[in-house]
Amino acid sequence: MSYESPQNGPPRRSTRKKAKNISEDASTEAVVPTATALPKNRRFARSKGKGKSGKLEGILHIPLDVLFEILSYLLPLDILYLSRTTKQFRRVLMNKANVFIWKAARKNVPDCHAKYPKSFPDMNEAQMTRLAFDPHCYVCSKPNCRTIDWELRLRICSKCVATSVVNIRFPHIGSEVQTLVFSKPGSRGRKLAYLEEVNSVKAHWATLKDAEEKATYSRQRKELKAAVEVLLPQWRVWSRLQRWDRSEELQRARDDRRVAIIEKLEELGWGPEIDLIPEYPWDDTFYNHKHVKQATRLTPRIWANIQPEMIKYMEKMKLNRLERECKTTRQRYAIEAIRAYKISLLPWTEVMPEPPDYCQFAPVKAIMELPVNVAVDLSSFDTVISQLPALLAEWRQNLRMEMLRSLQDDCDELVLAEPFIGPPSFEDVQKLPLATSAFRCLTCIVGLGPEFDRYDKRIGSVPLLYPENLHHRCLTRQMFRGEDESDASIDLGPNVRGRDPCSCSLLRFDPRASEMMETIVQFCKLDPASATPKDLDEIDVWLGCPECPQWLEGPDEAEVPVFGWRNAFAHQVEEHESEPIDWLELSVEQAEQAVIGLPAGSSKANVKRLLRATTTIEKWHCVHCMDLRCEPAPKAMEFMVQHLSYSHEITEPQLNIDYYTLVANKHFSHRTSWATFKMPEHGPRQLLTDVLSAIYCSYFEVDSTESEMEAGMKEFWNDRGIDPEEYI
Repeated sequence: MSYESPQNGPPRRSTRKKAKNISEDASTEAVVPTATALPKNRRFARSKGKGKSGKLEGILHIPLDVLFEILSYLLPLDILYLSRTTKQFRRVLMNKANVFIWKAARKNVPDCHAKYPKSFPDMNEAQMTRLAFDPHCYVCSKPNCRTIDWELRLRICSKCVATSVVNIRFPHIGSEVQTLVFSKPGSRGRKLAYLEEVNSVKAHWATLKDAEEKATYSRQRKELKAAVEVLLPQWRVWSRLQRWDRSEELQRARDDRRVAIIEKLEELGWGPEIDLIPEYPWDDTFYNHKHVKQATRLTPRIWANIQPEMIKYMEKMKLNRLERECKTTRQRYAIEAIRAYKISLLPWTEVMPEPPDYCQFAPVKAIMELPVNVAVDLSSFDTVISQLPALLAEWRQNLRMEMLRSLQDDCDELVLAEPFIGPPSFEDVQKLPLATSAFRCLTCIVGLGPEFDRYDKRIGSVPLLYPENLHHRCLTRQMFRGEDESDASIDLGPNVRGRDPCSCSLLRFDPRASEMMETIVQFCKLDPASATPKDLDEIDVWLGCPECPQWLEGPDEAEVPVFGWRNAFAHQVEEHESEPIDWLELSVEQAEQAVIGLPAGSSKANVKRLLRATTTIEKWHCVHCMDLRCEPAPKAMEFMVQHLSYSHEITEPQLNIDYYTLVANKHFSHRTSWATFKMPEHGPRQLLTDVLSAIYCSYFEVDSTESEMEAGMKEFWNDRGIDPEEYI
């Protein structure tokens, strides 16, 4: 039967009998009657929207058994949304007699490795479907509220939490209500509950007349909470698996769309260009394009809409690639030209820049930024070579200014702060080159620097002195590996931290290390106010460590490790955690003994601690790998020989031709040996005295008598309210 158009007069009245109402609604959302058959609804004027209104109006006329069969193939959320479309659907779907429709829909929910759990005892199918599937806030109906608060059994957005979730640990709430509502623990000892439920329980509690009714209601609520607690773990697991499955489903949809777009672009001849799109920066990647990352199927209509923009994007990526390749080629020419200049200056006496630094020199940068159509080759940088002495001097002066600023910060106080930027004082200018000006690297302190060894935490921890600290690798290496592999001045290969422009911002003045160096300078009979590391390197002096003696041939003769001043400094930091040391001075005979060393094969020479390596071991660099992508980390000599043999087929390497060092070891300062001292052995009794004096340090001294020690220990325990007889 059809309706007449409104323009031709009023519609005819239906002669079909109206359907009878069924039982009341089972939903808490609205209590409305339902019907066994769907009555024909009045026809409304068509809207002018894009969709065709009334497209499914025919479903209102089909028999109920056919309708129920159709509904049995839907998901619970589809049933819920359908119940909200018209009053007629709501009457049918919210009828308790038609609960089989919801149960059939439950079976259509994918298991996702966990079956759809049972409903909570106080919730019907519609309410459970809303909680489990409907992504709308319970308070403001905001969409995309994906997180379910299972303890409170609701979905609520972050904005509504502040007003609708309250702390019930207040006197006005009432202790009875606090135990009856669903709640969850909050921060600072709070107990949170849904305000609407709290008000509902309070209102119902106020209507209860006697204690028996209250006891019954209280028992029912507690039984409900107990039943819900049993089901909550199942719902949490199911919800988490549903999210994972949904995430995988969306990712599959994105992958399918990306593959479809790639196929379309390949048909247009863009296939090779797609493979050359870099994965950095992420915003420009093909995967992250706004039309590619969508989780919707690519249809012919959608492709027709996005094709012009995708072609424009590919043209942009091609232009970027050409510019990137041009920049990389010019960088390699610049590196080759300046690298040859650096090799010609070996051995170096001052710090030299690496590619990230000299590629930013103004003359070099000007050549690399020439238009793409301008030819650039190795000879284009010949004019730069003549300017390098002045450019290097300016670059080193900038590093020196950074070091002067680093003197203003203490590594113990400002570990994470940036150095203070300000004009250096005259005192700092005089202080910087002194041997007593020691620095620490922040990344080495926390174990992140490239010089740090997780298997030997001493490595990389020795304080640094100027100007050798300018060669510290943390200053020229990225803290974390970069993503841009197209930059030839930075890239050092996969799984390796790339280069960075040299920066002294990671260095901090170390006052404790400076005090240690002041003691060493005074021991060497130099003035701490004027002595430099170079002055110390020229002195033939040994420093004996009184804390590490070895009694190998008698109780009164000890073998004491002795060091040059640099190794002594490293030994104090590594072995004694920068504790003060009263260094031992060697006699002429002991100095001669230290120079000769221990006889090979003697019992002394076989002691494991003899000649223990320190962090001042000399490191060497490969000339042939200098400034290239394959440049390895500095190595000890034996490993450098292996590298030259395996990588460059050089069996007889030559200094400053095949390998070089940035900081050459000095003969006097980088040496370790042993000397014999007259020193009484610290026996078990002395060791016990040392331990006890360390524990009861403020109650007796190391040289105290036994009675003084016993009295000091009793006083120690009495001060703490403990009977000393239990411990002494």
